[in-house]
Amino acid sequence: MPKALTLATTVSTLLLLAACGPQPVQVQSGDAAPAGSAEVTASAPATVTPTSPATSQTPSTAATTTKPAGGSLVLGPLGFGSLKLGMNRQQANATGMVVAFESTPASSCTASNLRDAPSDKGYVHLSAALGIAAIDAYNGSIRTPEGVHVGMSSADMRRIYPEWKPVDGDANNGRGGVWAPGGDHKTVYRIALRNGVITELTLQLRNQDCYE
Repeated sequence: MPKALTLATTVSTLLLLAACGPQPVQVQSGDAAPAGSAEVTASAPATVTPTSPATSQTPSTAATTTKPAGGSLVLGPLGFGSLKLGMNRQQANATGMVVAFESTPASSCTASNLRDAPSDKGYVHLSAALGIAAIDAYNGSIRTPEGVHVGMSSADMRRIYPEWKPVDGDANNGRGGVWAPGGDHKTVYRIALRNGVITELTLQLRNQDCYE
């Protein structure tokens, strides 16, 4: 399992914006966790709440398609292919898209990986309270419906998501978030940059509780 990482990057103004958003995604309860179930050990991205809500859009066809034209894989706004944010352990395992979670976490979260991802990438976080809370892209072939992907320049990303603002660092070396278009202000794209290039792309619940 990846190593635990706790980050605290959310500033008070971002929290105020998140608090004004709609209620969290309804999550179906998972099965009870056996004693001794594993807690989070994945290297997790920092929580990011968007600074300015993007206009809500109707999810595109690409958002519900695992492989659109061109061979890209689509992340969001509600999930990755058949793997959806809010699913419980049994539902997530049944998609066949994750390395199976062995148990529902007794408290907090546990983590696994997307089945086709390297062991140190493509993390999927399972919250005891919320179900699937975050899904990481593991390479540049995984794209948002708008075309944003790991390896894209920060300038191109900001043309697509002008609402994205860094919560630490700057526009070329930092991380921030933007509401996922079509996610009804319940889901967020957390995007990290290094030397002007996207290095991390994560779809997460606005109120995810697996990392700070």
